[in-house]
Parts: sequence; C-alpha cells; structure tokens
Amino acid sequence: MNEFPTGSEDDRVRRLLNDAVADVEPRDSLDSIRSRTAATPLFRSSRPWFLGAAAAAVATAATVTAVALTGDSTGPAGDPNGQFAGSPSATVERSPSPSQKPDPSQSASPDQRVAMTVPVYFVGETSRGPRLFREFRSVNVAEDERAAAAASLALGPATDPDYRSGWPDGLEAASASYDGDVITVDVATPSEMDPETVRQRPDGMSEEQARLAVEQLIYTVQAALQQGRPGVQFLLNGERTDMLLGVPTSEPLAEGDSADVLAQVWIIEPAEGAEVASPFTVSGLAAAFEANVQWELMQGEKVVKRGFTTAQECCTMSPYSFKVNAPPGEYTLVVHDTDPSGGEGFAPWEDTKTITVR
Repeated sequence: MNEFPTGSEDDRVRRLLNDAVADVEPRDSLDSIRSRTAATPLFRSSRPWFLGAAAAAVATAATVTAVALTGDSTGPAGDPNGQFAGSPSATVERSPSPSQKPDPSQSASPDQRVAMTVPVYFVGETSRGPRLFREFRSVNVAEDERAAAAASLALGPATDPDYRSGWPDGLEAASASYDGDVITVDVATPSEMDPETVRQRPDGMSEEQARLAVEQLIYTVQAALQQGRPGVQFLLNGERTDMLLGVPTSEPLAEGDSADVLAQVWIIEPAEGAEVASPFTVSGLAAAFEANVQWELMQGEKVVKRGFTTAQECCTMSPYSFKVNAPPGEYTLVVHDTDPSGGEGFAPWEDTKTITVR
C-alpha cells in the first residue's frame, strides 16, 4: 500500500518540516553564501516581494521548529532540496525503453553498489508554459555516483508520459562531484555525435527551453547530493565549455527561483503507473492560494470521486496529503490548486498520475 514511509514520528516530523522549507531555506552558511555569490541564476525571480518575504519568515520559523523537535540539522534548513523531501515509500520502475540507456553507474564494482532512490527533475507543460516536475527513481549505484546517476536519468526519458527531458537524445553525465564550493557536472556525448550540436542551441529549441533544460540538471544534482544549493559548473566531454544548448556556462550557475522554474503542484505518491490498495494515500507538494488543494479521481471524462485538502503552508511549495477510497479499476488522479481570479487569469496548476486500484 502506498502510504507515508514507515519510521518514527520524529522522522516523519523532520521530513514534513524539511519539505516545507525545501525551496525557501535561509542560506546562512558560509559555503552556501560563497558558492551563490560566484554563481549566476538563469531565471530571475518574478515572485512579488511580499510573497518572498512572507515565505522567508515562514521558512525561518519552520527551521527553528524543526531543530527544536529533531535536535539535528544536515544543512541551513535541515535538508534543503534533499533527496527524501516528499519522497515516496516505493517507486515504480518500468523496463528501459529502447532509447533509454542502461543504469549509468556500471563503473562501480558490484560490492560497492547499493540500492537507493534519487530525485530527478523533468520538464512538463503547465498553464504558464513548461516547468519542472520531480520524479523519484530507483538506482543501484556507489554512493559517490549518486549525482551522476540522477543527472544521467534526467538526460533520458521520464517514467511519467507527461514529462520529458529538455536535452537531445543520447547524452549522459560522465561524472558529478562536489568540492565543498561548486558541483561539477560533465555532460558526455556519444562518439557518433558532434559535441557542437550540444554546445549550440539546436534548431527548433527556444532560449527559454534551453535554460529550463540546464535548470533540470542544476536542480537534479543539487537534490541528489544533499549539500544545499551550491553553484553548478558544467563540462562538455571533460572540458570547460562556454555554452551548453546556447546557454552561457563559463562560470558556475545558480538554480533559478522556484516560483519561476518549478511547477507549483506535484503529486509525489502514488507514482505514475502505481498499483495501490484502497484506501490509498496521496501526497505531494503544492504552492496553493490559501493552501487550498483540490483533487479528482477520474475514469475517462467521468469524475468518480473528488475532494479537497489543505497544504501545510500557503503560497510556497509545502506538503499535502489525503486518503482516497475507491473500487478496483484504472484511474487518472488529478491534483490542482484553485484559480483566485475566477477565470480571469491562468488556469490552475495541476499534476496527474495514471494508477490502478487493486
């Protein structure tokens, strides 16, 4: 059954509080400040100043509470952008498609590899244009290959058919490492591919699409390494490169503001294609107006069940969860926020998953 991961209540509280501050953590460590002053963001924030100030205040309060309750912290905000922020208790892995590369971590000897779950960011369409969504994927890797494995997955196909990679086919991450200041990611082309086709922006790709593809890798390796939000330096086939997909990469790059880069509603669990027993728990993250999260369980165009819940915080990516009781069958689960403009503005943010109830 897909429910919250088992563990102590303290572990659950820690995870929920870490989720609440994952995208707005106060960046007060020396390493974090030093790395970000040397990194250039690709997207400038369009978030209204009062929402940013309110979110920062909420994040600071949540961080203090998290430390008081758990007694430890793995970063400025407990686990900023961490691997297990909103992670599922189980993941669904399909067999690789013909275009998908095998496990990118085969360089490690078998006794060094361990099964782990890594966060991987992909591009999906929203009412505001393309944004990033997150999947959790299972890999069998050595610990020091975690980030490279996650980055290679981000360069390939997503499990959810609504998501995609913004990168040309055939690429992989040869390595991804952190030196205490900067994450270095080496994007490798296959021998038959001209590296110039990756250095330059491909025909038919817009500047925004290219920047979002680069953000895919920035967010993925930052989350996989769990070292806060250091800048990311890109290499191409082991060498410094001034551009990737036409995006300047001479210097380390900072992640774009989450309000401009991330989709604002995610379903984390159940995963795409999951089989669940009824009742099942739905959990995810949402930055919803008045923290109002709506949902429907559908078969074709028919709404079988609907309801609503409240996210932990308003207007910043924070956890929500609810239970659904449904008869056996195949369904489309839809989770979305509300439109405060009454139809005058953008359509709501939403995410969908195809699931089977046993």
